[in-house]
Amino acid sequence: NEPHGDRTTADTNQRPPYEFGDICKRMNLYRMEALGNFTGHRSYYLLDELAELEHALIGYTVERLLQEQFRLISVPDLLPARIIESCGMSTTGTRNQVYKVTGQQDDSRDTLCLSGTAEMALAGYFAGRVLPADRLPLRLAAVSRCYRAETSALHEEKGIYRVHQFTKVEMFAICRPDQSASVLRQFRDIEVSLFEQLGLPFVLLDMPACELGAPAYRKYDIEAWMPGRQMYGEISSCSDCTDYQARRLGIRVDGAHQPQPSFAHTVNGTACAIPRMLIALLENFQNEDYTVSIPEPLQRHMHGKKVLRRRKVLPELKLTKRLQQEELVCTI
Repeated sequence: NEPHGDRTTADTNQRPPYEFGDICKRMNLYRMEALGNFTGHRSYYLLDELAELEHALIGYTVERLLQEQFRLISVPDLLPARIIESCGMSTTGTRNQVYKVTGQQDDSRDTLCLSGTAEMALAGYFAGRVLPADRLPLRLAAVSRCYRAETSALHEEKGIYRVHQFTKVEMFAICRPDQSASVLRQFRDIEVSLFEQLGLPFVLLDMPACELGAPAYRKYDIEAWMPGRQMYGEISSCSDCTDYQARRLGIRVDGAHQPQPSFAHTVNGTACAIPRMLIALLENFQNEDYTVSIPEPLQRHMHGKKVLRRRKVLPELKLTKRLQQEELVCTI
């Protein structure tokens, strides 16, 4: 474990830090209750300054990735089941996390599904292609909605910590077999830098083999301190999938010194998962006066705003008699 930052960020010396949901309710920044009749379980609305903060996080992250020479791509949310399965996520069985589009044959590998991460669409973009070795690695970035048919009843994962739909900025790379380890380190260092600049306290974890999914050969997790929950929560990860996805998608590397093309390696990483980043930011930067300080790197993406304040739900109302008195004074 590699710790970064100081856990005593929240400025609430006179009271315990609030959880994200309590902060948002106090400030009228989101709605997650009484939505089941039209949007379903674990749905949510981000309102006003919280919606601005979401876009500020996206802008901050994408700007950094473009500076790192990533190629920005807009990806589809609907993908055939074969692409999703080739990336390592099952689309069958009772415990899978994938939403399927109804009205099609359930057993077809071409059944359309909602993408769980932009990594899948980015990998599918190169399916069946042979890439010149001297053009690798290709480093791509995408902002997309992610769909997961999973929730949790755990208290630690309540609210928007684990939801069916969320926005994420993803990093993805296709590289030669001898490059994937160094690309993984690059992705890890970018993630660490992004969160350090925001002032978040977090730990970097080199995950053991028992914690890896089928596609991953090596994986790093980043968990941010969430003082309202009194726990570390995962906000990011990056994985070296070696040739797991490339073999199933037919992505090959053609080199001048090889008798035949070899399978490429793929690397992916989460640059910014919006809901959990919002939790970490609001819980860490809440103040004693019930405001929330905005980290400096995000301020210019919010028109210079430095603090989130309580929003009034209703406008101030004046009695009719008082209005009449004011009008009388004006006429005199």
